[in-house]
Amino acid sequence: MTDQPESVRLSLPPLLPDLRAFARFLARDTTLADDLVQEAVLRALRAESQWIPGTSLRAWMFHILRNVFLEQLRRRGTERRALERLPGHDESGVPQEEHGELEDLGRALQSLPMPQREALILVGAHGLSHEEAAAVCAVPVGTVKARVSRARAALARRFPHRAPVE
Repeated sequence: MTDQPESVRLSLPPLLPDLRAFARFLARDTTLADDLVQEAVLRALRAESQWIPGTSLRAWMFHILRNVFLEQLRRRGTERRALERLPGHDESGVPQEEHGELEDLGRALQSLPMPQREALILVGAHGLSHEEAAAVCAVPVGTVKARVSRARAALARRFPHRAPVE
C-alpha cells in the first residue's frame, strides 16, 4: 500500500489529455475545462489513498472531474440567482454609497479568519445547509454552526447600523 500514492502520481500525466477532452465536452470552454482538470487532479492527489489499486484510475478520475463540474455548475447557479436578487442600477439609492458599502463588506469578509469566512460563504452565499457545509469542510456540523455564528457576529459588530433589530 505504500507504493499506491506513487502509482497514482505516475499514472496521472498520461490521463491528462483524456481528462481535458472530457472537461471540454462538459464545460464547452477551454479555459473552464483547464480549471476543471486542475481541480480534479488536486482533489485526486488529496484523496489518492482512497483509490483502490486494480480498479480503473481513468474511471476514478472521470468521476472526480464530473463531480467537480457538477459542483461548479450548482455554485454558478446559486451565484446567478443571488445576483438576480440584487437591486438593479436604476433603483433608488446613491450608487457610490452602495458601492462603498460593498467594498467595506468585502474588506470585512477578508478580515474574518479563513474557517469562519469559508463557513459563512458556503452557508450564507452559496445556500448550503450546515450539514452540507460540514461535509465540504470535513468538520462536524456544530463546528460549522459555530463558525457561521461567530462570523455573523463579527460582521454585525463591524456594521452596527445594518444589524437586524431583535
